[in-house]
Amino acid sequence: MADQARVDSLEAIETFRSHLVRFTERAGKALDEVGDAVRRTRSWVEDEQRNHWLGEKRRRQRKLEQAEQELYSSRLSPLQDTGTEAQMMVRRARRAIEEADSKLLMLERWARDFDSTVEPLARRLDTLQDLVMTRYPKAVAQLAGIIQTLAAYAEVGGAPPPDTPRGDTP
Repeated sequence: MADQARVDSLEAIETFRSHLVRFTERAGKALDEVGDAVRRTRSWVEDEQRNHWLGEKRRRQRKLEQAEQELYSSRLSPLQDTGTEAQMMVRRARRAIEEADSKLLMLERWARDFDSTVEPLARRLDTLQDLVMTRYPKAVAQLAGIIQTLAAYAEVGGAPPPDTPRGDTP
């Protein structure tokens, strides 16, 4: 009797196998989404935001030129109040350009540091993805084989059928 396997429920093994299949599918989708998010973020930092702030700097540069032109025109005008307002507009335009420059510098730093910051974490994700995409399907296949083997063993009469009390074997 010591050589017999004690399997009380094939259904429990099958339930575990089906949960593992669902987990593998969900984890695979989640890992794909994370990879996509990393790629989108890189593109956002390196392309979208850079292009946005370059365009914003050009637009702000045109505003500065316009404000300087108005300041020059106001100096030629006999009215003093318009000169003060024009000077204020020039200062605002210069600050706006400085802000755009600082944003561009920040984006350059983020783009430069992105890979060194994200790469160690991405390697961990690759390891997890390997586990989910190759090893878990192998485990599912092994569980299916185990279920078939145990079901065949129970049919041959080597053990009481699972889910039946031991004393009531036919």
